[in-house]
Amino acid sequence: MFRLWLVIGFIAAVFYIYSIAHVALADRLSARGLPKAAWIAVVVVFPLIGAALWFSIGHDRARRSGPIAPDDDAEFLASLGNRPKNPGDGPDA
Repeated sequence: MFRLWLVIGFIAAVFYIYSIAHVALADRLSARGLPKAAWIAVVVVFPLIGAALWFSIGHDRARRSGPIAPDDDAEFLASLGNRPKNPGDGPDA
Protein backbone atom coordinates (compact mmCIF):
# COMPACT_ATOMS: atom_id res chain seq x y z
CA MET A 1 0.00 0.00 0.00
CA PHE A 2 2.89 2.32 0.74
CA ARG A 3 4.24 1.84 -2.81
CA LEU A 4 0.88 2.78 -4.27
CA TRP A 5 0.80 6.05 -2.30
CA LEU A 6 4.41 6.68 -3.27
CA VAL A 7 3.60 6.28 -6.97
CA ILE A 8 0.46 8.44 -6.66
CA GLY A 9 2.46 11.12 -4.83
CA PHE A 10 5.20 11.02 -7.47
CA ILE A 11 2.66 11.39 -10.29
CA ALA A 12 0.96 14.27 -8.45
CA ALA A 13 4.32 16.01 -7.93
CA VAL A 14 5.23 15.64 -11.61
CA PHE A 15 1.81 16.98 -12.64
CA TYR A 16 2.22 19.90 -10.23
CA ILE A 17 5.67 20.83 -11.56
CA TYR A 18 4.55 20.40 -15.17
CA SER A 19 1.50 22.61 -14.63
CA ILE A 20 3.56 25.40 -13.02
CA ALA A 21 6.00 25.28 -15.94
CA HIS A 22 3.13 25.20 -18.45
CA VAL A 23 1.48 28.27 -16.92
CA ALA A 24 4.79 30.13 -16.62
CA LEU A 25 5.81 29.43 -20.22
CA ALA A 26 2.37 29.97 -21.76
CA ASP A 27 1.75 33.00 -23.90
CA ARG A 28 0.19 35.89 -21.99
CA LEU A 29 -2.70 35.99 -24.45
CA SER A 30 -3.49 32.30 -24.08
CA ALA A 31 -4.55 32.65 -20.43
CA ARG A 32 -8.34 32.84 -20.04
CA GLY A 33 -10.34 34.08 -17.09
CA LEU A 34 -7.48 35.46 -15.01
CA PRO A 35 -4.17 37.17 -15.74
CA LYS A 36 -1.19 34.87 -16.12
CA ALA A 37 0.28 35.85 -12.72
CA ALA A 38 -3.01 35.00 -11.02
CA TRP A 39 -3.04 31.58 -12.71
CA ILE A 40 0.46 30.92 -11.40
CA ALA A 41 -0.73 31.84 -7.90
CA VAL A 42 -3.78 29.57 -8.20
CA VAL A 43 -1.65 26.63 -9.33
CA VAL A 44 0.90 27.19 -6.54
CA VAL A 45 -1.64 27.71 -3.73
CA PHE A 46 -4.03 24.92 -4.82
CA PRO A 47 -1.64 22.37 -6.36
CA LEU A 48 -3.82 19.68 -7.96
CA ILE A 49 -7.08 21.62 -8.13
CA GLY A 50 -5.35 24.70 -9.57
CA ALA A 51 -3.53 22.62 -12.17
CA ALA A 52 -6.75 20.89 -13.17
CA LEU A 53 -8.49 24.26 -13.45
CA TRP A 54 -5.66 25.63 -15.58
CA PHE A 55 -5.83 22.77 -18.06
CA SER A 56 -9.63 22.69 -18.14
CA ILE A 57 -10.62 26.39 -18.25
CA GLY A 58 -7.53 28.58 -18.02
CA HIS A 59 -5.52 27.55 -21.04
CA ASP A 60 -6.76 28.58 -24.48
CA ARG A 61 -6.43 25.50 -26.66
CA ALA A 62 -8.27 27.10 -29.59
CA ARG A 63 -5.11 28.34 -31.28
CA ARG A 64 -4.79 26.15 -34.34
CA SER A 65 -2.72 26.49 -37.43
CA GLY A 66 -4.53 26.23 -40.71
CA PRO A 67 -7.07 28.20 -42.66
CA ILE A 68 -8.56 31.28 -41.04
CA ALA A 69 -12.19 32.25 -41.45
CA PRO A 70 -12.57 35.37 -43.62
CA ASP A 71 -14.10 37.42 -40.82
CA ASP A 72 -11.08 36.62 -38.58
CA ASP A 73 -8.47 37.46 -41.22
CA ALA A 74 -7.36 41.09 -40.77
CA GLU A 75 -5.60 41.19 -44.14
CA PHE A 76 -8.73 40.06 -45.97
CA LEU A 77 -10.92 42.57 -44.13
CA ALA A 78 -8.48 45.38 -44.96
CA SER A 79 -8.55 44.41 -48.64
CA LEU A 80 -12.33 44.79 -48.72
CA GLY A 81 -11.96 48.54 -48.29
CA ASN A 82 -9.86 48.72 -51.48
CA ARG A 83 -12.35 46.90 -53.70
CA PRO A 84 -15.03 48.65 -55.74
CA LYS A 85 -18.58 48.09 -54.52
CA ASN A 86 -19.90 47.08 -57.94
CA PRO A 87 -17.92 45.03 -60.47
CA GLY A 88 -18.44 47.68 -63.19
CA ASP A 89 -17.07 50.52 -61.03
CA GLY A 90 -13.43 49.41 -61.15
CA PRO A 91 -10.61 51.06 -63.12
CA ASP A 92 -10.88 48.38 -65.86
CA ALA A 93 -14.51 49.24 -66.68
